[in-house]
Amino acid sequence: MERNFTEENMEEFLRRNADGLYMRPSAKVWKGISSRLQWRRRKIGLVLGTTLLLTTALGYYLVNESSNHYNNNPATTATKTEKKVTPVTSFVNRPGQQLIAGIAPVKRNNTSLQRDDVNTQDFTFIQHLLQQNQESVPNAFTPGIIDDSYPMRQANQQHDQVNPVAALTDPLSIESVVNSYKPSHKKLSWQTYFTPTVSYRTLSDVTIKNYGITHKPAFGFQLGTTAKYAITKNTKLRAGLQLNVNRYEIRTKDSYTQLATIRLNDRNGVDYVRTTTNYNNFTGYKTNWLQNMYVQLSAPVGVEVKLSGNDKTQFGIASTVQPTYLLGDKTYLISDDYKNYVEMPGLVRRWNINTSFETYVGYSTGHINWQVGPQLRYQMLSSYLKKYPVKEHLFDFGLRVGMSFNK
Repeated sequence: MERNFTEENMEEFLRRNADGLYMRPSAKVWKGISSRLQWRRRKIGLVLGTTLLLTTALGYYLVNESSNHYNNNPATTATKTEKKVTPVTSFVNRPGQQLIAGIAPVKRNNTSLQRDDVNTQDFTFIQHLLQQNQESVPNAFTPGIIDDSYPMRQANQQHDQVNPVAALTDPLSIESVVNSYKPSHKKLSWQTYFTPTVSYRTLSDVTIKNYGITHKPAFGFQLGTTAKYAITKNTKLRAGLQLNVNRYEIRTKDSYTQLATIRLNDRNGVDYVRTTTNYNNFTGYKTNWLQNMYVQLSAPVGVEVKLSGNDKTQFGIASTVQPTYLLGDKTYLISDDYKNYVEMPGLVRRWNINTSFETYVGYSTGHINWQVGPQLRYQMLSSYLKKYPVKEHLFDFGLRVGMSFNK
């Protein structure tokens, strides 16, 4: 007798007869599982936040200790002492005049001193200094005007040979005095950064979380540039452009071609879309890992606050809001009965909003300023359109490395 009972027929027979044998837990059981998962998610968030702060604080401590060790080195201290410049407020007395030590001459014709260049107290001090020089050295210059025709006095040549520092400061320049009062920090700066990330996802549908669905995180990255504008000494505004790549993997099985149904909720009620697929969560001949990937362009806008530090090392926090546009994706959605995965790019949201929070340690090497620290980025809206019942939110945990150049 010929046997036509193949493995595929056997599998189809078992699947057809087992469809009605699934045990559906009660609502009370699902509620208990949901509460347990929510506590687990809060615990993971607490651990990530604590790790974020501790990692940055440890990095700042190590960098700061290294900087202090360098500053306390006797050889370094001796070098700094030799290069020490006399403060602007100290004077060198010379016959018939008073000059500010340590200021190189800058010659200009008819350059007026503007009150906006310095504050009221500094302006009064400079005017008083100019009046003293006008009284002691006639025709040298008038208040508020620098004249190139400063006469060389033979009576001071012998004194200049004895005191070479004073000779270097002859004649006195208003611009050199004003420049000494200008703030040292820049208002606007640019930074380029790269952030390797690990991408995760959360799903809002309780049933799908507990129906044997297995997802695992995968590596992604962020690459961007940002402009920083200093509004105070310790606070800067941020704005820039950023490229994001988010990835995570889905475990399923390769199977024969079968029909999958996607349920959609809209204003007209419930609608169903049917398509074919070769991926099944429960039956199949080989395990497979699918990859959900999103390529996005965002515009982060936010604030950066330095909590402590100096020009050499800093410790601070930063946060941004990021309007985001989806450039491309490869996304698999789960069917209404949670058995199959299908590709339906038309259900993926194009515009979204992300937020980020980070802590950082800053270190200046002279020409380059480095910022390194952990970052958490979260997607506010679901990856899918509102009519698809499953809500997916992406979040990335990464290490942000930023670099900016000093002029």
